[in-house]
Amino acid sequence: MTETKTLTGFTKQAIEALSRANGEPDWMLARRFEAWHVYEETPFPAANDELWRRTSLNDLKLEAAVPFQAADAAWSPSQLPTEFQGLADNQDAAGVLITHNGGASLAQLKEKYQKRGVILCDMNTALREYPELVREYFMTRAVTLAENRYARHLDAQGIVEHHGYSDTIGDLKFASLHGAFWNGGTFLYVPKNVVIDEPLNALAFYDAPNVAIFSHSLIVLEEGASAKLIEDFGSTENETQRFGTRAVELILKPHATLQYFNLQDWAHNVWDFSSQTALLSENTNLTWLAGMLGSAVTKAFLDSRIEGAGAEVRMLGFFFGDAQQHFDQHTFQNHIVGQGKSDLLYKGALKDNAYSAFRGLIRINPGAQRSDAYQQNRNLLLSGHAHADSIPELEIEANDVRCTHGATVGPLEEEAVFYLMARGIPRPEAERLITEGFFDELIAKIPLEVVQERLFSVIRQKIVGA
Repeated sequence: MTETKTLTGFTKQAIEALSRANGEPDWMLARRFEAWHVYEETPFPAANDELWRRTSLNDLKLEAAVPFQAADAAWSPSQLPTEFQGLADNQDAAGVLITHNGGASLAQLKEKYQKRGVILCDMNTALREYPELVREYFMTRAVTLAENRYARHLDAQGIVEHHGYSDTIGDLKFASLHGAFWNGGTFLYVPKNVVIDEPLNALAFYDAPNVAIFSHSLIVLEEGASAKLIEDFGSTENETQRFGTRAVELILKPHATLQYFNLQDWAHNVWDFSSQTALLSENTNLTWLAGMLGSAVTKAFLDSRIEGAGAEVRMLGFFFGDAQQHFDQHTFQNHIVGQGKSDLLYKGALKDNAYSAFRGLIRINPGAQRSDAYQQNRNLLLSGHAHADSIPELEIEANDVRCTHGATVGPLEEEAVFYLMARGIPRPEAERLITEGFFDELIAKIPLEVVQERLFSVIRQKIVGA
């Protein structure tokens, strides 16, 4: 296992070493090699690529990245930073999962849910102990090569076949690298008609220098199942750039209900690329919140696919950038069949020289009649040097639908600031209160108060510059 500590860069030999270290079956190694083939055959996104022209890759350094690291048996959750302390002992959670540098550290689930067949564990354990479940769902439908516009172009040239790798709306290069090197992450399986009343909490934490982040989350709810999952991502900071490309798959069978909270607070040395996808069958209900506070550069693709009549999804997001932080997010409300509803609200605040780009697409496919879709992006600028681009888009190919969208970019309302100052509140405190209120309607939806308070603490630190 010592070789895993010295490998740098992404190679076929590193894939073999990772697969051996995790004790994986041959079919998973074959899938990794297929993804590696796609990665090698796919060029890096060009500067004039429409999906990438707002995020430069010039400063991205992949050659020094450590693809994975052997598990540290001496590490324990007691070594987590202060803001995550107490997670392992949280009595308000139905279960807790903690991974460290991609390896399992803690997995616990209340006995009453274990008896009903619920599974909560890291992805590496899931592959060893529940291989048939993983094989059935892992990067097969939620994340597929066939749905990728670049993949179709490559297929036409005979370069690749449909092996089930790539993301949903454009990140073929990095999604295929993820398929080759995925390691760790969350596996949640909820059987038919099982309802989990308390929230589940997962944390992926990284502190080993240079170790790449390839976390993979696979969440499957069978028919009539219900769950709430809060998934946190955090790391320590050093001077070396850290690279990561994550994937999330949310698979909801008919009449399932899921509340999913993906909360990223990486250190400011992380380049974070992610592809997150939800598949909604008939009469499903999904509340999906993405919170982004950390990283140096974030490039995220978030795709909800309404595949069954009566499905409803609320896509919610918040982000707060300071210093030189860069957030580039693409959302996709994809109505494949009719009589579904999607509602999106993303809010962001920027200060210093931070930048954000939001590009949201609502697509109503042919025949998806009586679809109802709404999209709103609101941006708050807290300095004269911060900048936000908001690009809402509609593609409507049916004639009996309701689709609307809106976007705002602007500074704090001076009237609101003056109102508070006139009542004896200093301006910095007034700005803090207004900014916290701006985010409150989103953060208040998270069903654990300790998580809400931690997020507000990060926001306060950003506002005051502490």
